[in-house]
Amino acid sequence: MFNMTEKPNIVIVGGGGCGAQIARKLSTMLKPEKYNLLLITARPYYTHLPAWIRMVTNQESGLEDRAHFTYNYTFVNGNGQFIIGKVASITTEEGDKEGYVTLESGETVPYSVLILTPGSVWEGPLNIPDTKKDTMDHLREWRQKFKDANDIVLVGGGAVALEFAGEVKDVAPSKRVTIVHGQDLLLNDAYPKNFRKSVANAIQKRGVEVILNDWVDDLDIIDPGLITTRSGRKLVADLVVPCRGAKPNTNFVTLAPGTLSETNHVRVASTLQVMKYPRIFAGGDVIEWDEQKQVTKYDTHASIIAANVVSVLKKKQPGALYQGCFEMIAVSNGKQKGSSYWSVFWGPTFGDYISATMKSKDLFLTWTRKSLGLSS
Repeated sequence: MFNMTEKPNIVIVGGGGCGAQIARKLSTMLKPEKYNLLLITARPYYTHLPAWIRMVTNQESGLEDRAHFTYNYTFVNGNGQFIIGKVASITTEEGDKEGYVTLESGETVPYSVLILTPGSVWEGPLNIPDTKKDTMDHLREWRQKFKDANDIVLVGGGAVALEFAGEVKDVAPSKRVTIVHGQDLLLNDAYPKNFRKSVANAIQKRGVEVILNDWVDDLDIIDPGLITTRSGRKLVADLVVPCRGAKPNTNFVTLAPGTLSETNHVRVASTLQVMKYPRIFAGGDVIEWDEQKQVTKYDTHASIIAANVVSVLKKKQPGALYQGCFEMIAVSNGKQKGSSYWSVFWGPTFGDYISATMKSKDLFLTWTRKSLGLSS
């Protein structure tokens, strides 16, 4: 057990795009002589997920080192500690109660305040293992699959599928790429129809076939070189890539019934405190909030949570309220092309030049590294 008798533990579960930001902010706000700041993370390094789409499709991308980096600089002045492991359960009572988490190893970590930012569970290439060796094996395996494939079917028509399609066309324009999406337009209705149509036009201009209002239920290629959609359509395929969106990583959230929504997201108040548990906060992908799950919003989540954690520790009513963020999306279409939308003002959309400058060329990698204390 990690002792809490001398100083209270402030425990963060998950070191991704939200949790790492919270850890960095709290390391400047909490006095090390009064509190232990602990970040529990399954991987001993940060993984920049947006770079993985380019990484697995382009063997020459050289992104492995920049997109995976240690947490050495996350805690300001070293005010914090890492625990490498996965949480299996949470034990506490409703109300203003402390508790503890139990790791899969069997160890327990008591907390005075708990912050849940475990992120999402993905399929296929983005289902990244926890150790460096397994991660590199996974990367090499998927790179080989993309290299060997001539007929690629992407299941799902969100940003992930669109970016896979653009990256494949950058590397091998002659490969046949098909997107199968269960709605009548690509992306989802968080974005206006004219933008969704423009995204479809942009990817189709690169030779990508788009099939709408249909589904692929079975990802296995059973017939030689063929898969069958729900409507009965036969598609030539030697690689099927699931791009159906992620699920919240909340299997370990063993709190009272009703804490999780029907979609297994964590129900929170506008203070980002978990319902009925004022000493537990949640942010990032796992919260039930009517907004798209995007890492660009999580600096705001982190600021709200950090401020309110300090209030709870001072036995004050949390006053920072999360009111949501405007919707914005930048979809890469390879390195030089893309489409972007902002919901502010009149909801402007942007094409290749601005989208490539903003995201496609760098994939937000420089910004992410700097936000976590690295120089670039």
